[in-house]
Amino acid sequence: MYPSLVRPRTVLFGLLLFSFALVANAQWTLERSVERAISVSPELDAAEARVEARRAAARQAGAWPNPTLELKADNGIARERGGDAHEFSELAITQPLSLGLSSARQAAGEARTLVETEALRAEHLDLEYRVAGAYHRLQLAQTLLAQARQASREADDFASASERRAAQGDISRRETLRLQVLASEARQVIEATQGEWQEARSAFAALLDMRPEQVGDLPPLTEVPGLQPLSHWTGYLESHPSLQIQQANLTATLADRRVARAERLPQLGVRVFAERDLVDGRRESVTGVGLSLEIPFWDRRQGRLEELAATTTETQARLRGEHRQLLSRVRAQHQRLTHLVAQARHQRSAVLEPAREILDLSSQGYLSGELDLLALIETVQTVRQAENRYLQLLADAWQELAALRASAGLLLVSIDSE
Repeated sequence: MYPSLVRPRTVLFGLLLFSFALVANAQWTLERSVERAISVSPELDAAEARVEARRAAARQAGAWPNPTLELKADNGIARERGGDAHEFSELAITQPLSLGLSSARQAAGEARTLVETEALRAEHLDLEYRVAGAYHRLQLAQTLLAQARQASREADDFASASERRAAQGDISRRETLRLQVLASEARQVIEATQGEWQEARSAFAALLDMRPEQVGDLPPLTEVPGLQPLSHWTGYLESHPSLQIQQANLTATLADRRVARAERLPQLGVRVFAERDLVDGRRESVTGVGLSLEIPFWDRRQGRLEELAATTTETQARLRGEHRQLLSRVRAQHQRLTHLVAQARHQRSAVLEPAREILDLSSQGYLSGELDLLALIETVQTVRQAENRYLQLLADAWQELAALRASAGLLLVSIDSE
């Protein structure tokens, strides 16, 4: 629940902003990134304002209608006495009686406040998902850039070694040129991956309302640890913001029906008055009480009740449909995540690690003259492809985990409320 979020969130994340400024170059974690995004999100600010607006509207809806004051001035008494002066002759106060209507309207307003509160949670969940997506894309780009730089250094080492061997007459000029071309291609890969890294960093920094150069290093991509069973994720569904929004809409519709039934009751009004009149030739004060009663002759407001009954049925159907969609999505995403985690582990153990071992042996064999250039190039390309595939599987798994959290309604960071 988010009973009141504006003040605590402002104070809490105002302190966080100061700490971020002190450690701008430190390593960013996903949780820290989400906290920063929450602290500067205009979407959350707008959602909080809507909650406060609904809360104020609910308080106003419970207010009783104001009484009406009437003053009447005429020359009736003066004419009775042969004069023509005007004077106040009547004072009246009328109070409408909204029996049951004010409380019903306030309950409906509170239900609408709950809708906006759950919408705020949904906005928070969506923000976390967007931050996680940008975070993992930047992780992948950062790791690919580091890998490209390492590959370029290795290519330069091979090119330098080939030049020494060519000077000694061990290899041909053709092999030396081929390794120099490989070194140039590796430098071009750095330029391409650096551009992708800069784009990913800019997109990530935009969510954090920071300059790209203020974003520190991210931890390297790792395998997703300890995947929870499906029941763990489906257990969060009942409190998912999307379902809670539909449930709150249903509560609000039922409250609107109570308002509509209260509005069908005849509207009452009490009028208390005091007037001055001539009694036996003397000016006297006369007091009295009047009661007004609406006669529901033309408009019995039955159509509004029928409309809300249909809306209730529609909202109940939407609630069931939303639950079905979320459950299906969680199952599919959990299955994909399980598959990606298994693929990444297999890629590492069955492909990448053996390929790296082969590369080490091939490098030693080439430098000692036991292996030709073509075999070395094929081995290098195999390792690079295996590394890229492994990193992509890791990034896909983390992206799928972020999507699974969003579908299950599980938040990484909660907003403190008072």
